[in-house]
Amino acid sequence: MAGQVSSSLAGMSETDLRQGFETFVDAACRLEDSYRELKSRAAKIDLELAASNAKLAATLREREAVFSAMPVGVVAFDAAEQSSWSNPEADRLLALASENGLRLGDMEPGLFESSKLAVNINRVPLPDGGSLLLLEDRSKLLRLEREVHRLDRLAGLSELALGVAHEIKNPLNGVVGFASLLERSEDPAVMKRFSQKILQGLAQVDEIVKAMLEFARPQAKGMAMASLASIIREAASHAGLSAGHLSLAGDLETEAQSFALVRVLTNLFRNSLEAAGSSSVKISVRVETAVEATQVLVSDDGPGIDPELGDRIFEPFVSTKERGHGLGLALSCRVLSFLGGSVELAEGEASGACFRIQLPGLSTSILPNPQLAERAVDD
Repeated sequence: MAGQVSSSLAGMSETDLRQGFETFVDAACRLEDSYRELKSRAAKIDLELAASNAKLAATLREREAVFSAMPVGVVAFDAAEQSSWSNPEADRLLALASENGLRLGDMEPGLFESSKLAVNINRVPLPDGGSLLLLEDRSKLLRLEREVHRLDRLAGLSELALGVAHEIKNPLNGVVGFASLLERSEDPAVMKRFSQKILQGLAQVDEIVKAMLEFARPQAKGMAMASLASIIREAASHAGLSAGHLSLAGDLETEAQSFALVRVLTNLFRNSLEAAGSSSVKISVRVETAVEATQVLVSDDGPGIDPELGDRIFEPFVSTKERGHGLGLALSCRVLSFLGGSVELAEGEASGACFRIQLPGLSTSILPNPQLAERAVDD
């Protein structure tokens, strides 16, 4: 091979050798320039990679700081359901659950509540087939809600106690006064009159106490079902409302529990008569029945209700009547809640008062629900 190259070089002129050498040198220079350029590019790419890696590391540190500070526990799972990462809050909740023999990761999404722990569990799927387990500690919030509910009940009990004391004090003052007069009198006629006044005062106290007992625990009695037409007419009769001042419309053949609804409607009719100050008030009742609910609208053409009272008229001892103790509408609310229904003040077409009674729909039997009754008593 060396002999062949030597023979080739021997056959070349000096000019050809010089040109070939110059070509070789030129190619070597270009190759060196390309190498330097490639080296420069590599260095630039190294710098860019270093900057990107630094930025990525900073982003990861920032993410770690954010997830560590989050009040929600986060656990990352891969496609094989293996835990790959978790933040401190998740570690705390998982450890607390483990101490009580619980595995939060195996539970269905939703609110889990035990005597020592309440956690809202949620799962978020990831594009790679993994998932994020989100754990929100609701223990303190639920404790605060229970405390607020307890304080609300105490406040309501305090207000109720003041109302009871106020309502009972008035007739008792009369009883004490007439008893004092009775003690000093020797006239049989006067003594009889004072005795009757005392009995009237005690009857008022007894009426308030009975109403309060019924308000606290509605009784499940009188379960007979009847058409709304007959229920409305019976309530009108109890309230002393003449047929000529009562108009009915709608699905009147719908059946409902008779005893409770007669009681509620009697109270509404009587309130309309007393607010108007005469029996000339006209009351209209319209029944609208659907699968979801049965609605009874009761409206009159009387003076209406003071807007400042609003929904307070359903609170115990709130009354616009001089001799009323303000338990009628409150008791109506309790009775209807016992049936799974409600009553509220509505906007009527006329200037008078309008009430909307909601009862369970056709798909639900309109009978007292023990759980609703228990809830009504607890509230």
